[in-house]
Amino acid sequence: MTTGFTGADLANLVNEAALLAGRLNKEIVEKVDFIRAVERSIAGIEKKHAKLKGNEKAVVARHEVGHALVGTAVANLLPGQPRVEKLSILPRSGGALGFTYTPPVTEDRYLLFVDELRGRLVTLLGGRAAEEVVLAGRVSTGALDDIRRATDMAYKAVAEYGLSQRIGPISLATLSNGGLDDSGGSPWGKDQGHLVDLVQREVKALLQSSLEVALSVIRANPAVLEGLGAYLEEKEKVEGEELQEWLKSVVASKELTSFIRGQQEQVLQLEAGS
Repeated sequence: MTTGFTGADLANLVNEAALLAGRLNKEIVEKVDFIRAVERSIAGIEKKHAKLKGNEKAVVARHEVGHALVGTAVANLLPGQPRVEKLSILPRSGGALGFTYTPPVTEDRYLLFVDELRGRLVTLLGGRAAEEVVLAGRVSTGALDDIRRATDMAYKAVAEYGLSQRIGPISLATLSNGGLDDSGGSPWGKDQGHLVDLVQREVKALLQSSLEVALSVIRANPAVLEGLGAYLEEKEKVEGEELQEWLKSVVASKELTSFIRGQQEQVLQLEAGS
């Protein structure tokens, strides 16, 4: 739950959990208090008096369900992956209009495998995909942070992790600098523009494929999207066993299965070269 937190972060978290417990007149700080403290740290404080209304509420509810739906389909394909634990459409102080909470895999993992990276990309774009399906192609600006994070992840996959078959297992930053110590000169010379264009095409292809795969998962689960979406719109929060009951019928599309297993690499290569 606290992967990536510094010592100071953990100290603040404990203090926040104690304050939350104290406001409820508890003598003991319980797990639920720590969970609420983590949520505040990650997404901000719930603004209970600034509730969404009308069409915005409906759209945000389906957006969050899109994340949960795609994330569940990914977890069904990758054993050991965490499950979505909570959905909320109460705006938060950090600017988020909704919140989908999925805990980290474990407390002591330092590696991210390529199939997990693909799964994260598709899940990040699950909200945007849900909007496209529900609104018949009309999307909102609600996916701003999702797209920003997905773009960062896709760029690192291509330029730093060497996961693009078209470019290969190369650190582009090191290559363009002429080596780690800058002593080799730039082998790209005046062709830096070509390098940038190549990376951009690969990143775009990866993101576009991720979105198409997310759309395939959303379309494969219409009952969950609309049923849970309407329920979240009404209740504003869904979590625990109640949430899992809704998500237990989620199925993974064949496109997701192929994408997670890396069977779409040739497709990405062709798109990037077009």
